[in-house]
Amino acid sequence: MAVDSIDEVEELLRHDASTALNLSLVALEDLRADRESLEYQRWLSVKGSAQARLGETEDGARILREVRLWAETNDARALLALTHRRLSHLFRRVGDNTLALEHAVMSLDLLDDTTAPQVRADHLVGLADALGASGSFEESIERYREADELARASGDQHVQLTVLNNLAYTQYEAGLALECEATAELLRTEAEKGGQVPRIHIGDTIARAYLGVGRFEEAVTVLEPLCTDVEVSQQDCDGLALALITLTEVRRETGDFGAAWESLERASDLIAKYALTGREVEILHARAELFAAEGDYRRAYETLTEFHRADLDRRAADREAHVRTLNVIFGATEARRNVDHFRELSVRDPLTGLHNRRRLDDRLAELLHSAGREDAPLAIGLIDLDHFKRINDTRSHAVGDEVLRQVAVLLQSAAAEYADSLAVRMGGEEFLLLLPGVGPAAAAERFSALREAIERHPWDEVTAGIPVTVSIGVATAPGDAREREGLLETADKRLYEAKNGGRNRVVA
Repeated sequence: MAVDSIDEVEELLRHDASTALNLSLVALEDLRADRESLEYQRWLSVKGSAQARLGETEDGARILREVRLWAETNDARALLALTHRRLSHLFRRVGDNTLALEHAVMSLDLLDDTTAPQVRADHLVGLADALGASGSFEESIERYREADELARASGDQHVQLTVLNNLAYTQYEAGLALECEATAELLRTEAEKGGQVPRIHIGDTIARAYLGVGRFEEAVTVLEPLCTDVEVSQQDCDGLALALITLTEVRRETGDFGAAWESLERASDLIAKYALTGREVEILHARAELFAAEGDYRRAYETLTEFHRADLDRRAADREAHVRTLNVIFGATEARRNVDHFRELSVRDPLTGLHNRRRLDDRLAELLHSAGREDAPLAIGLIDLDHFKRINDTRSHAVGDEVLRQVAVLLQSAAAEYADSLAVRMGGEEFLLLLPGVGPAAAAERFSALREAIERHPWDEVTAGIPVTVSIGVATAPGDAREREGLLETADKRLYEAKNGGRNRVVA
């Protein structure tokens, strides 16, 4: 798949977040020079959503918040609607059904008459999901019906499958066994068109529907081929684990305890291998039910006791994660009510706390105007972390974020030495330091000292042995340029000279 096909990757995100994340990282690297573009922000939204789906909830939430602020500032309504849709999904995953519903409603409100029917259908699915999660099953099913009509009219099979899959599961949750069975039959027919094999999460939903009406052998027929497909396990290990748990339940109902234990142990091994935190609780519950079905009530009771203890621990962890996510998304409640504070937030980078490109544009224009009147010098340094992708790829995005935060602290320390200075995160791993009153010789000296300070920083505690260095391109006014565009262009050109010259150096 071409990494520049963002529409395809956004569809891929629904069932293969890991691959979608990798593709977004490649695309963002290619677009890093154009971070303020709509395309870059769309890829960034994919990255944030993928991380949230893969369990990196706080990082994903932080990125989605950043995209939301950009979309609000730049009046990008379609992207803003999509970001609210993804925030709704995120909050539903962390158990805040109220906020999930709020964002789902906002995502629909932002659509207009020009919105494609399949897009509106997808946003209706988000609202229906949120309603179902909050227990409003009747309203949820009604929204799924509306989404189904739009999806069929558009001919978008992927959206049709999503609607039918989520509708069937909601009917199962609501105890509507016969309605769920009927929807599952439609889902199976659509999923198998053209001889295709249903995806693992769709097969799991169909099997659940059959389980609810006692069609055990047919449930096994649906699940067994999917659970033995190596490619499925590589694409959706979490989905495979859930399908194996469903298969365990089906085989228990038929009295095939040996096969049930085999499926359950496979699920348990998968959960341990891929560190699917939270799924261990479901393994314990299935194990307790199997012991009880075999008549081993003592072990069933012991396992059930262990299940309740683990379930309480998980709920406590979920509550803590929820609080952290809220802090990432919203910050202080009072700040949202205070206009001045909110305006300040809009020109701050949420990860590092540094000012962003929007604030730089305003401040640089002011200082250049002032410098022109007073014939005073002004220096900027464009700073880029060397080989930053290696840290994200080999340590984690959380470690990468911590590196960015600590670099920001070092920049703020350097900026504090000069009145009216400004430290800015341009986006990704690129920063800028603006130093009023600093001429060419002093600028070269100051930025060389900054490069050394970053290199000498105790990074081992953060990166476990990976060094952190920067390349810096320096430009000064009025010598290099007297206007904003020329100054930034010169600094950017010198940054690339530093990169091409071997990195970890300053070109001034």
